[in-house]
Amino acid sequence: MRLHRKCNLVWHAKDEASHGNRKACQINGIHVNRSACSPAIRVVVERYFFVSPHDIVLTDQKQTIECSQFVNDEGTVVGKFRDFGKSGYFNLYVNGMMQGASVYRIKSTGVTLAATGQIIYQGTPIIIESIGFYLSKKKY
Repeated sequence: MRLHRKCNLVWHAKDEASHGNRKACQINGIHVNRSACSPAIRVVVERYFFVSPHDIVLTDQKQTIECSQFVNDEGTVVGKFRDFGKSGYFNLYVNGMMQGASVYRIKSTGVTLAATGQIIYQGTPIIIESIGFYLSKKKY
């Protein structure tokens, strides 16, 4: 067994011998035959949109916006936000500006905005991005 310098894949000499000239590798226990495919990262992005129907006052207490008030890219009301866990992250945009992680918390059921002493005015767009990453085999 040896470590490939460029991509940190684990190579098994017995696999190389059993496949002739074809190279084989293992990534976290997944056996990959390099002649047929190569590991690739697949990115999945879900977006959710909300336009505030009234002022959201964040002066003295946090406010929660339920996921059912958002629509997705297709314009369908959202049942829950897609959470990729440790394989992804969320971004929040208020009026087109990305917000720092300290001013919001997102769960699958809604977004909670911290009491920042500010007001989000009626008609302001709020967008949530849920981004996830998967390891997949890329065919050649």
